[in-house]
This record gives sequence, structure tokens and C-alpha cells, in this order.
Amino acid sequence: MNYYSPAAQERAKDAAYDAVEKVLASMFELLSRQALTARWDQAVEAMAKHLEAQDTGTE
Repeated sequence: MNYYSPAAQERAKDAAYDAVEKVLASMFELLSRQALTARWDQAVEAMAKHLEAQDTGTE
């Protein structure tokens, strides 16, 4: 069941998109493996929160 308000859903979506964009931008930067892994983990967590916010509880 979805307990997120529409505004919270929008914030979760924006955070997920920003995190993924940050990972993609990292491809053009010289980053350590640890830094890139940290950005990737943040993107995965943000996307999971976004998907949870969209969950209606039905399949």
C-alpha cells in the first residue's frame, strides 16, 4: 500500500533521477572505484525509494 503523498512521490522521483544523472556524469570524471561505487549505491537506494513511493499494493 502506498502511504506517500503525491508531493513525496515527486520528491522521491526527483531524487532518483538526480542520483542516476550523477552516476552518468561520473563516467566522464576521474573518480576512484570507491567514489563511483558510493554514487551508484546512492542511485540504487534513491530508485528503490522512488519505486516504493509509486507502489499501489497491486500487481
